[in-house]
Amino acid sequence: MNPIKNVLKSLSVTTTNVIVALIFFIITAKISNPSFFGKVAIIQLLEVVTSAFFYFIPSQIITREISYLYAKKEINKKIIGKFLSFPFLAIPVFLILLVFPNYVKLAIPYLFLYLLSSVLTAIMIGMDMFTESAITGNLFPIIRWGISIIAVLLHSIYLFVEIWTLGGILSVSMNYSFLSRKIGLIFPSPDFAFLLKLFREGLPLYLSSSAGFFSSQGDRVTTAYLLGSYYLGIYQFSALVAGVPSMMLGALNNVLLPTASFYKALGKDEKKMSSLSFRFLSLLTFLAVIVSIPIGEAVIDRFFPVYKMGLKVFILLLISTTLPFSISALTSFIVAFKKDLRPFLILSILNGGLVLLTSYLLIPRIGIMGGAISQIIIATIYSLFVLFYAIKTSTFYLGKKEISILSMIPLISIYEVTVDPPFLDFVLIIVILAIFKIFRIITEEDVKIIESFLPRSLSFISVILRVIS
Repeated sequence: MNPIKNVLKSLSVTTTNVIVALIFFIITAKISNPSFFGKVAIIQLLEVVTSAFFYFIPSQIITREISYLYAKKEINKKIIGKFLSFPFLAIPVFLILLVFPNYVKLAIPYLFLYLLSSVLTAIMIGMDMFTESAITGNLFPIIRWGISIIAVLLHSIYLFVEIWTLGGILSVSMNYSFLSRKIGLIFPSPDFAFLLKLFREGLPLYLSSSAGFFSSQGDRVTTAYLLGSYYLGIYQFSALVAGVPSMMLGALNNVLLPTASFYKALGKDEKKMSSLSFRFLSLLTFLAVIVSIPIGEAVIDRFFPVYKMGLKVFILLLISTTLPFSISALTSFIVAFKKDLRPFLILSILNGGLVLLTSYLLIPRIGIMGGAISQIIIATIYSLFVLFYAIKTSTFYLGKKEISILSMIPLISIYEVTVDPPFLDFVLIIVILAIFKIFRIITEEDVKIIESFLPRSLSFISVILRVIS
């Protein structure tokens, strides 16, 4: 299992999604209004609800277990069938959505397909089938965003949902075909004892994900409730643009869990894996934040003037979702190394209540900026917890290099919020690279490990890393 090659495959999906979605948003912003965009945001919100509440066996647990079995060459279609059965058992839960507006009812088949496709993808990446998942992942956004432009032109949210459902059918069919070709024809085979065991094991993660919905989406829910779909559309648009860097970095995070699980099963050193990943991801994260903010501001100012009132919100949301990325990535190692997940439940409940409280207090007073400030608070609390717990469970070691990186995070945050001239961002990039060089945060030994996974076409990366090592 080559993490760098898999990252490239995962990154191709994210890149396609970002490009096609950008085209969709440009057209939508020109010919539609924030109210229609708010309805689209509600469908996206339902996707998050599906992942948070209907995903009874978390994808992290599925991928981890499949990766362990794959590393030990114990994978078989009987096991796959057991995992594949639980989305069908969740069908009655989707009926709750029948009490909502008509276009939400129409989205029920799509949401089921979305869940089923997510489970298939979790299984595939656990089996190192990143190529196959990338093929499906690249095709789905073209339908999801590209073809749905027709619905925007016709101002039809119902046609929009129908097109997404078509994309869901195609995604599930392709993933199922890829899996069947590799291990044989698969049929869902419920094994309640097996599923119950995994449900109990993943229960803290499931409950924390459910509670985490309120910490990650509570600001949207509160904005919709207090300010209406117009301001929800502006806020959600700012959040989507701000989420692009974290989406790109998410391609790296998608690979961490199966890779860490795979090599953990083979007996590799845990702390060495997490430390190298943290330091390398921190460098990428810092550069991504510094470059993305001026680009995002220019894109909103040039192409989306209706949404300019959300520029400050965009900056705060980008910082809250992207800057702590290298810390939150440690969660993948905590799951992969089978540490106790129960403390995450307490954290998520705390964060969920806190984001609702702060959003409810701040949004009526300062508008959508209140939601963004709420997310900054939650991101800070979550990052501190993950860092503390990773150290406590011996998943991560905090040395001088790691402390240097952590001290840079609040400084970069303050800089990006208070400093305006974009040309100074170039100076900040030079300063960060100099700090990595002076403190030898990435060593020659680290570069050799990275080089062992690099394909020849990416050899220039090792040259850059050697310069700053």
